[in-house]
Amino acid sequence: MAWNEEDDKNNTKIEQHADNEVSKQSNANTDDNVIDALKEVLNSQIVEKRRARRWKIFFRFVYLFVFIGILVAAFMKADVDEVSLDDSVAIIRMQGTIGAESEIDANEYVPLFDEIYADQSTRAVLIEMNSPGGSPVHSGILHDVIMQYRAQYPDIPVVVAVEDMAASGGYYIASAADKIVVDKASLVGSIGVISGGFEASELIEKIGVKRRLFTAGENKAFLDPFSPMTEQAQQSWQAVLDETHQQFINAVKEGRGDRLQDDPQMFTGMVFTGAQAVRNGLADEFGYAQQLLNTEFAGLTPAYYSPYQEPWEKVAKQLGVELSAGVKSLLFDVR
Repeated sequence: MAWNEEDDKNNTKIEQHADNEVSKQSNANTDDNVIDALKEVLNSQIVEKRRARRWKIFFRFVYLFVFIGILVAAFMKADVDEVSLDDSVAIIRMQGTIGAESEIDANEYVPLFDEIYADQSTRAVLIEMNSPGGSPVHSGILHDVIMQYRAQYPDIPVVVAVEDMAASGGYYIASAADKIVVDKASLVGSIGVISGGFEASELIEKIGVKRRLFTAGENKAFLDPFSPMTEQAQQSWQAVLDETHQQFINAVKEGRGDRLQDDPQMFTGMVFTGAQAVRNGLADEFGYAQQLLNTEFAGLTPAYYSPYQEPWEKVAKQLGVELSAGVKSLLFDVR
């Protein structure tokens, strides 16, 4: 068999064609592998996103259930506090200033006394008092309500346990109780009335300012700080304060009776320590709320009464207390 140059060229072409076909096939396989890899990556990303979405939905439901649980717990706690099947001692906490929309608002506390005496299981009333005073009107209302219920239910004793203070309006209310217990360092009394202000009429005159004030009634603006007060206005306003003071004095005498000692400072607005108050008759003995629950009221079930709060206010307050406690604990741990 003969071999020539033409045959060699043909063989070379055949080999090149075969190599090209193999290269194309290899490239095609490579492209398929890349596409498959991309598909796997995309599928894995989709799966991860789905998982993340599921976990997000899961935690949202968890948060929702926790929030609902807190609401239910708040309602159940309120119901437990208000419901008592056994003989009970009703406990009311009065802390803060007295007046409309203040911590101790007669509009909120009077209904509590109505509930307490409507409950046939009530055998005693314990008021935890810690107030510097406030409105003589709201103080007088609460004093009168306690006195009325004492007269109507003489077998249900009312005891006030003073913490830091029962001053001014706080003592006005406390004086209506059958018994007042104090700590030896408590602040008690301040049986007086105060009205403060200032007069700047001469000041604005010196700086060249003229006051324009229009009234109907000559005494309508007698408390205006930029107008001088007349002698008649001073006497009239002092008469108002004196009468309010006398109402306070009468209430204390009615509530304390012959337990009051002859102390010339008693109705001057002076504040006394708990020890002094026991000696002059403004208080009866030393003690505190928990001590009374462990001794005098040991056989009674405590039933706590507090002004109504909206559910969201209860939750917010509870969360605030827990957050505050957590921050406080963290600060002390850091120290």
